Amino acid sequence: MSSSRNTPPRPAIVLGAINHHEWPVVAPWIKSLRQTSFTGRVILVTYEDVAESVKDQMRRHGVEIVEAKMEISVNRGRFKDFADILSSVDPATCVIATDVRDVVFQEDPSRLATLLDPAAKLELAVSSEGWRYRDSEWNLATLRKVFPAHETALLAEEVYCSGVIVGTAGAMKRLSARIWDISRVAPSFNGDQVAMNIVLREPDFISQTLFLDVQHGDIFHARATALRHNAGQPTLGEPFFSMLRGIAFKADETPVSVLHQYTESKAERMRVLARYGCLLTGLLHRVKQRFQPADDSKVYWKTQPASAPTTAS
Repeated sequence: MSSSRNTPPRPAIVLGAINHHEWPVVAPWIKSLRQTSFTGRVILVTYEDVAESVKDQMRRHGVEIVEAKMEISVNRGRFKDFADILSSVDPATCVIATDVRDVVFQEDPSRLATLLDPAAKLELAVSSEGWRYRDSEWNLATLRKVFPAHETALLAEEVYCSGVIVGTAGAMKRLSARIWDISRVAPSFNGDQVAMNIVLREPDFISQTLFLDVQHGDIFHARATALRHNAGQPTLGEPFFSMLRGIAFKADETPVSVLHQYTESKAERMRVLARYGCLLTGLLHRVKQRFQPADDSKVYWKTQPASAPTTAS
């Protein structure tokens, strides 16, 4: 499947969800997007522990805020809300659903619509982290904790990341609803990625999904590549981050469209923040955390729920 840069972008929506986020954590996500040529809708689901000041900042940057009640945790609960939101969107619209606190956009994400071919029933695209479940300590531990019954089936399977998902609104709605359906009863808040990997291999989804290998590069999950590189494993042909330019590139030195997990390296994070004019606010926020930790220390989206989990019916 070609991802030609000459194909005109389709109308698109960027979709995310946050809780316990302060503005310095959210700012790179939206500021990087606004520095591209993207002109589509940006929709952000916010839960109970997002301050009104953060919502106001996002609105000033043209973000549509959808307030929702936390039922379990952001990484799982967002899929319930994504499905609800997409119920009122033209099913043919391209949607790019991403994490927020560790994602920046280096190019107009509408270009990712070229990965899809709805006429051929190819309506979803996900990208690999570059390893199998049995080769990734964190992913394997999560699989065993959250969905142990699926360990045998997934052990030798490639891990595809739920941090950035591309699809038509119709397919994304179905995928989101299915992820929520099986992950809401999981015994750990880390169930979203395993749930997605289970669901995408079901008959209703596997033939509709483009599974991108780690060398494709439009979507770069930097943490996985860094861990494998540091362990002495080959990463030739995979994307890389240029500290000099503050940009992630594919192996052919064209820019990556979406950079995910840039926060795993302090140096890379600071370089990215500087590129998008967020470094000073980010550093001031870190100083504030040292003196006022409390809930503000939980700025990442993998946090405890704001309300007690509901029992699945």
